[in-house]
Amino acid sequence: MNEHDERAIREALKQTFPPVNTELGRDLWPAVLRRLDARPTRMPWYDWALMSLSAGVFLFFPQLILVFAYHL
Repeated sequence: MNEHDERAIREALKQTFPPVNTELGRDLWPAVLRRLDARPTRMPWYDWALMSLSAGVFLFFPQLILVFAYHL
């Protein structure tokens, strides 16, 4: 590939993909704080069921704690 082909490819890419504006239009931190303060996060019932099932399994089969710890 010579320099002319490389320049043509570069120009074609510049026309196809214009420069991207990476500046934010506004500060996002106040929106994050509003969303966090809007309502407390609730855990669904199935999360509680999975936690209690896991605790029950670990109570009856304590060896599984080592198996799960090994895979972490």
